[in-house]
Amino acid sequence: MKGKRILSIVLACLLSVSVAACGGKNGKDEAKGVSQGGQDASQEGGGDEREESDTPSVWEPEKEEPALDWSAVEFAPEEDFYFYGKKVSGSTGVVIVEYLGEGGVVKIPSTLGGEPVIMIDKNVFSESGVTDVYFEAEEFVYIEPYAFAECTTLNSVVIKGNEKTEIRDHAFADCSNLTSVVLSEEIAEIWEAVFWGTPWLENKKQEAPLVIVNRTVIDATLCTGDLVIPDGIIKIARYAAWENENITSLTVPDSVQRIEVAAFGKCTKLTRVSLPDGIHTMGGVYGFAGDEDIVITHMGIEYTYEQLEELDNKVWMAHLNSLP
Repeated sequence: MKGKRILSIVLACLLSVSVAACGGKNGKDEAKGVSQGGQDASQEGGGDEREESDTPSVWEPEKEEPALDWSAVEFAPEEDFYFYGKKVSGSTGVVIVEYLGEGGVVKIPSTLGGEPVIMIDKNVFSESGVTDVYFEAEEFVYIEPYAFAECTTLNSVVIKGNEKTEIRDHAFADCSNLTSVVLSEEIAEIWEAVFWGTPWLENKKQEAPLVIVNRTVIDATLCTGDLVIPDGIIKIARYAAWENENITSLTVPDSVQRIEVAAFGKCTKLTRVSLPDGIHTMGGVYGFAGDEDIVITHMGIEYTYEQLEELDNKVWMAHLNSLP
């Protein structure tokens, strides 16, 4: 086993993967009948009427079932993990830094040595031979970057987190056999590129080009034309639409609070963006890096590419001033 990889404390329940409409020539297409090319596939005749969407809303997203019946699986023994105590962001518990078991199906305990697992460190499972993983966070938890990255034997994962759980960047990237992902809705943060290079993400992109997990847009690389983010989304992750040269405009609803760095980087055909009044993070210049022809409208004022830093500072200061 590769030394120093921390075991991941992810576990089980309801993956809120919801897919929303993107594309559409006038930005008003509903999710039903919108093809990945952005054309309305449900129109009859040449009229402009479109069927109402019956796609699950972001408030009641589709739920996926775990690939295995985890109720019949025992927790992995404590000796399968190398861990040590640590205090992170005010929470005291243990960090899993290496997996010592034989691989296969692994149900990660939420406590080790009588203390809650609060972190699964980088690369803990990358070469572990695990095929299926279940984790239920009891306390605050970080699944660190690359915790499971390049684990080519991994087929399924269930993570049952809470409002203090974060799955950090590239945590499951390049797990080339990962086809089943179940996440609980309570997970607070899903960072960028968490599932890059996995069959699971590719399958989701084919189902609908805008992939949403736990009210976060994690991928929009196959979207085309006028991209309208559905109401209820709160964040657009880093690199969500990176190098997508087929998006021409972007409309962001009032519910979105954050557009992360490079979310729309190098989207060279993106020329028009409408941001909500209440947004407080928009990635600065780097949120739209390489989109020099872009014009962003915020609170009725248009900003050019050269003014993005000014706009970024403006929305952030407005957010700070609104805090109690």
